[in-house]
Amino acid sequence: MRRNYWSVVLRAAVVVTAIGCANDAVVSPQPATDPGQRFWALTLDHHAVTLSTAATFDTIRLTATPRTVTGAALADLPVVTFTSMDQDRVQVDSSGLVRATGSGIGISVIASLTQGDVTRADTVIINVTSDAPPPVFGGISIQPLEGDSAKNTVYATTVITARIIDTDGADIPNAAVYYTSLDRTTAAIDPSTGVLFPVRPGHVTLVASATVYGVTKADTLLFTIGYPIVAFVSIAPRANANGQIVNVFTPSAITIGPGAIVYFTTASTSPTDITFDDPTNVAEDVQDCPFVPSLCGTGNIDAFAADPSDPAASVVGRARRFPVPGTYLYHSTIFGTTGSIVVVNDGATP
Repeated sequence: MRRNYWSVVLRAAVVVTAIGCANDAVVSPQPATDPGQRFWALTLDHHAVTLSTAATFDTIRLTATPRTVTGAALADLPVVTFTSMDQDRVQVDSSGLVRATGSGIGISVIASLTQGDVTRADTVIINVTSDAPPPVFGGISIQPLEGDSAKNTVYATTVITARIIDTDGADIPNAAVYYTSLDRTTAAIDPSTGVLFPVRPGHVTLVASATVYGVTKADTLLFTIGYPIVAFVSIAPRANANGQIVNVFTPSAITIGPGAIVYFTTASTSPTDITFDDPTNVAEDVQDCPFVPSLCGTGNIDAFAADPSDPAASVVGRARRFPVPGTYLYHSTIFGTTGSIVVVNDGATP
C-alpha cells in the first residue's frame, strides 16, 4: 500500500511539471545594441544665418543629421521636427525650409528628434534684414589686428570678434556668426557672442562661420592660452597650530609664466620679509619701478608692513619679476612661514 502511494505521488508530480512546462512562453534574448550606433546628437548644417526679406534671399533649407557618439551619421530614425521661436519673422516647414518674413536679430530655429526616451536638439540663430538687394558676402575674419598676439592667460577672458565684409571690402552689418572651440578642455567660447573662457594653458583652434545671404564662409584662428604674467601674494596674520599669530603668504604656491610680475601686498602691521632660497634670478619690476619706487629692487625683500595711517601703502606693497623658468622657494625669517613660485615655460605663455 505504501509503495503504491508514493508511485501515485511521483506520477502526479511529473504530470504537473509537464503541464507547467507546456504553458511557459519561450523567451528569446533581446538583440544587443551596438553602443557605437546609439543616437547621441543631432547636428544642423548651419548655425548662424543672415537672410533678407527680399525675394531669393529670404529662404534657406536646413538639414539636421542624427549622429553617433563618434560623429557618424545615423539612418532610419524618426523624422526631425523644426520649430521657429518667432513665427512672425521666421517660418520653417517640416522639411526644414526657412522663410524670412520680417526683420529681426537673434531668432532661433530649433531642430529636435526623439528616439525612444532620448531627445536631442540643435539650434540655428537667424538674423533678418530688409536690404534689397543685400550685399554679396565676400569674407569673414577673426584674425587679430596687426600687432595683436592672439594670446591670453588662464585667468582672463577675451572676446573674439569676426569681421564680415562684402566683395568690396566693406563691413556687412547685422550678420550672425557662430563661434566654436575645437578643444574645449583648453578654452571654451560662447557660440554667439565670441566670449572666450580659458581653461588651461595650451593652444586651441577657434572657428567662426557664417551663412550670409546664401553664401557660407568660415575662418580659423590658432589661439594661445598661457600661464598668468601677473600674480598677487598677500601677507596676512593667521593663528598657527600652537595658537600663535604669524604672518602667512596667501596663496602659498603659485604658477606663472616667464617674465611674470608678482606683487606682494600686506594687511598686517607686523613687518614681514621675503627671503628667497636662491635670489639669483629674482629680477626687478621694470614696468612699475620708474613710477612706484617701493616696487623697485631685485632679490630678497626687506621686511615691510601696512601703514595704518596710509591704507594705499599696504596696497602697493613690493614686487619682483621672474624671467627664468624654475621653482623659487621663499620664507619669512621672522615668522618661519614659506611659499613657492613656479615659473613654467611650455611655449604657451604670452
